Amino acid sequence: MALPNQKHNAVSGGYNNSFNNGDELSQWINSHPEYQDRNVGIDLSRSNLIVVDIDKHKHNGMKSISAWFKSHDINPETIQDTYVERTASGGLHAFYLIPEGKTKPAEKVSALQGVDLLTNKHGVIVAPSVINQQPYRAITPFETIQQAPEWVYQIANNRGSTNTPSNHKATRYSNIDRWLMVKNGFDTGQRNDQAMSLAGYLFALDVEPKSIYDILQITNERSNEPLLDDELGRVYMSARKREERKRMRINSYGRD
Repeated sequence: MALPNQKHNAVSGGYNNSFNNGDELSQWINSHPEYQDRNVGIDLSRSNLIVVDIDKHKHNGMKSISAWFKSHDINPETIQDTYVERTASGGLHAFYLIPEGKTKPAEKVSALQGVDLLTNKHGVIVAPSVINQQPYRAITPFETIQQAPEWVYQIANNRGSTNTPSNHKATRYSNIDRWLMVKNGFDTGQRNDQAMSLAGYLFALDVEPKSIYDILQITNERSNEPLLDDELGRVYMSARKREERKRMRINSYGRD
């Protein structure tokens, strides 16, 4: 717990006394009235979370990460696929789960200019709270929290340049590449990227959603190592939500 309108606890190192039991937390708050209307923090050192912290108050982190995405052929809208909060200063916190079998990367401040990867060193990150009378605001549903994609690990290993191309294979595919996927199946090691690319392409063509899922299933079945059904479903829903957000933005621009 943090004090109202602040990021810190009243006791030095107090974040070490975190709670994972609601009843214990309620009892503690009743004994510490100074924490009524308190702020909330998440103890990253005890969780399976990594947070991409994009600042706006000192450096334009959104500009930095957008340039990095562009240089690595990654759609910048991918940041919206997970649970994201807008901070009191106008920045963003994007929350990800560490995938099973992967280790949590080391915390890295200034992984890009204005972009930090927060994992455990600082202990706590503020969750939806109020700082300087400005509220933190969830801009995507909490239920959308995703496993950390490969680009998060790439940024963790970044050497500081936002414009150096990655040695990894680009995740953007031509239309011919996509139709060859349908014919031959997804390539092992690129299945998720290719499924997302194919689904996004079909949504952009305004293909009926059920038909898109059917095409993904057929393509997946032709793969040497098909994705599991629930994983393919998650890719499809992620692509569908991205397309819906895109159309909502286009419609809102048209009303301005």
